[in-house]
Amino acid sequence: MGIFGSIFKGGDKKSKKHSPKGFFELTVSSVRRLTVDTVQISFDLPSDLKEKFRFQAGQYINLSVDIDGKDERRSYSICSGQDEVLSVAVKEVTNGVVSVWANKELEEGEKVMVSAPQGNFLLNPTAKTSICFAAGSGITPILSMLKSIEKNGGEAKLFYASKTESNIIFKEELLALTQTKSRFFLTQEPKETVDFGRLNKEKISEIIKEDLSILKADAFYICGPEDMIFDAIEVLNLFGVAKDKIHYELFTTPTKLGVSEKSEDLSSFSGISNVKVILDDEAVEFKLNSKGKTILETVIDEGFDAPYSCRGGVCCTCRAKVLEGKATMKLNYSLTDKEVEEGFILTCQAHPASEKLIISYDE
Repeated sequence: MGIFGSIFKGGDKKSKKHSPKGFFELTVSSVRRLTVDTVQISFDLPSDLKEKFRFQAGQYINLSVDIDGKDERRSYSICSGQDEVLSVAVKEVTNGVVSVWANKELEEGEKVMVSAPQGNFLLNPTAKTSICFAAGSGITPILSMLKSIEKNGGEAKLFYASKTESNIIFKEELLALTQTKSRFFLTQEPKETVDFGRLNKEKISEIIKEDLSILKADAFYICGPEDMIFDAIEVLNLFGVAKDKIHYELFTTPTKLGVSEKSEDLSSFSGISNVKVILDDEAVEFKLNSKGKTILETVIDEGFDAPYSCRGGVCCTCRAKVLEGKATMKLNYSLTDKEVEEGFILTCQAHPASEKLIISYDE
């Protein structure tokens, strides 16, 4: 998931003076070109931050960068193994301010504001056999997972789609894995030695019918474009794979999934709520209309440096816990069912649903 930090190259380059809550200034140790439009960015970790940046395979880090006076934040999945240098991969997106900067401007030695790892796209620690479906930059967290699977003595099968052979990210690293069987698919370049076609419903169904042992896997991990993710989930459901075995990661807010399928039930409460927000043991109180701005927007307006990144319900950076009262979310693509049951909300998607509401970012 993604963003990056610093000012553009040139005489006005400088580090950010203000450190957003939960972010730490790290030095870029290397910028390695992976494909024509993707780079791997690695960071030096000071000894006093190594524990803070200990991560689980599949997690992401947020980066914050001041570009033209605007604080841009994105999330990028970690691609490194747990015993390797902390690294992320960034694919350049058309008109993407941050991804273009990362691919064309970022240099070794620059300072970047980085948050501690987070996210719920995690490996099942008891799984012995895993199936992975990935496309494009969706291979980033999958690679970290495959490295952990190998380290822990597991086995995996990977089905990975790219536009062309030269666009395959981490091809050498994937082929070097000894306990992972990788099968590549090209969507825009027919080749005799590589499968052709997108990982859509038809192709994924075909893959499973060719090897029914896939259905016996302990866990399934899916990451990539929205269409591929939901096609894979639909096919796995049709073949009877248990819901709790299927894990997926979205990089952007879905456009084709109905809101009702992943949103919280809307509240019947309508009116003004007295809201209290706790952050770093400090509190701010304000009145908020249930149909007005989100809690996150209002907290920021009040001058609190609340944590956030995607603002689309995809990451869980803005997570907070309801201590009293009730709040509803328009979207939720990152909190687990257990977290929701425990009272956690994504403040970028949350509105008050009771006359009094108390939430805390410190939980």
